[in-house]
Amino acid sequence: MNGVRVRLLGVRGSMPVHGGSCALFGGETSCVLYQAGDETVILDAGTGLMWEELPQKLSGARFTMLLTHAHVDHIVAFPMFSPLFNPKCECDVYLRTREGRTALEQLETLMAPPLWPVRTNALRACIRFHDVPQTFPVGGIRVESMEVPHPGGSTAYKLSWRGASVVYATDAELDKEDLPAFCRFAQGCDLMLLDAQYTQEEYRTTRGFGHMPIRQAVEVALRCQARQTLLVHHAPAHTDAQLLEWEQELQKHHPDIRFGRAGDEWAWEDPSPQEPTKEEPR
Repeated sequence: MNGVRVRLLGVRGSMPVHGGSCALFGGETSCVLYQAGDETVILDAGTGLMWEELPQKLSGARFTMLLTHAHVDHIVAFPMFSPLFNPKCECDVYLRTREGRTALEQLETLMAPPLWPVRTNALRACIRFHDVPQTFPVGGIRVESMEVPHPGGSTAYKLSWRGASVVYATDAELDKEDLPAFCRFAQGCDLMLLDAQYTQEEYRTTRGFGHMPIRQAVEVALRCQARQTLLVHHAPAHTDAQLLEWEQELQKHHPDIRFGRAGDEWAWEDPSPQEPTKEEPR
């Protein structure tokens, strides 16, 4: 692949929902598929991870999973993800140590009675669990991480590959004092996926819950000069009709910012793909 492909698999926040009122934006919780070159990266393991085409794409493959944090809506599909039970698959899972618990220990908390009947030792793929360094490579992708304000902590990720950068910053309640550091982290990114769970009215009673109101998220995107921003982590009660109405008003002033939908795809083509290496005659 001579470019970057991003597909939103789940954009709902806090709890999955279903029904006709959320059919357009989707009711699946946080999950994003990122592909660049030969690498496949999955950001978060909410119910969007259960996209029917994903196991086939990863059959016998190596992939990486970057988890922002272990709140249930972001890891709930991990125990049911079939590639993790495939001995032909390899997976590197990154999740920051929190409250003294490593990545593996946090996932074991979910995959244990009485919450779940199948423990992590049932997984058959070659899985390597990692804490999250500040900067690390995934093949040719440069991954940078930054802690963002959220109860219990949350990690924002920036993935850069051959000049294209994607920032994933969900479950982040960025206030004025947080903006300088976050803007340095995300400045000028090509695509930003940014938490915007609440309306301004809702934020009067949800301040401190770890999510931003839409207006505040828009200000963050503008300060970061992101080329395109998709607002994600929609509140469970927000309907398609509401999101479309707010999006229409938003785009009158900011055409490069809109609300993300499950199934949305974003692509960037490498303007100068490397020539394949020619084999010397034997």
